[in-house]
Amino acid sequence: MNRQIAVVLLAAAFSAACGTVCFAETAPKNTEKAAEEFSGSFDPERFVLPEGAGALVVVEGTGGSSCTVYAFERMDDKNGNSYWELLFETDGYLGRNGMNNYRVEGDKTTPIGLFRMNTPFGQKPALEGFPDNYLQVTKRHVWSRYQNRMVEDPSAEGERVGTAGYAGYYNYAIDAGYNPNAVKKKGSALFIHCSVQGKTSTSGCVAIPEERLIDLMRLYGKQGDGNCYIAQAPRGTFDKVYDTFGIFGGLSPNGDFTPAD
Repeated sequence: MNRQIAVVLLAAAFSAACGTVCFAETAPKNTEKAAEEFSGSFDPERFVLPEGAGALVVVEGTGGSSCTVYAFERMDDKNGNSYWELLFETDGYLGRNGMNNYRVEGDKTTPIGLFRMNTPFGQKPALEGFPDNYLQVTKRHVWSRYQNRMVEDPSAEGERVGTAGYAGYYNYAIDAGYNPNAVKKKGSALFIHCSVQGKTSTSGCVAIPEERLIDLMRLYGKQGDGNCYIAQAPRGTFDKVYDTFGIFGGLSPNGDFTPAD
């Protein structure tokens, strides 16, 4: 009799243990969105941006004129908590002389800082999902050197963005938003645009593959004008950029941006 009781008790214990294990395996998992894994030296959640920010591009200088470019979209999880979701990561290139927070016109550096993108344009027609204000440029369009904005005036001084000399580069482009007040000698026409084969630097813009620029255009179109931002800095120095949006009227922050070894 004692042996029978022992067998029954052992079976009951095994059944209880199995039930516990089975419950652990089938219990609902935490479905909150975890932060996307990526190779960047920054935390996208630390950028201080205006309410309504829906797109964030981060340009991380990796040495010389090379960079990695990340695009994020603001999303909400099931609990209503917002987070930045990584849409793509791609190699790109910068100004011939790297990045600079004290840039001057013509120094061929890419400005460091946190800016609001604007003016989506290109020589090619708009594709599905592009911004409503996308401008297909012609030979009449000039990016004014003195106003730092697009004008339809072929007599204006600046970049003739619709001409053959910019074919490929400006198939699609978006202004990075640096120097919106057109401060003299600080530079103008600093875009994120398409890369072209055989070129590994720019005069100060950021260049990425055309297919990624198309993705970025569609993200801009989805989020709307005024809600898309870009952060640019050498790897390991974004702690000096996180809260600098709007500083000095849209110029670069002060400080030492020498990358850490």
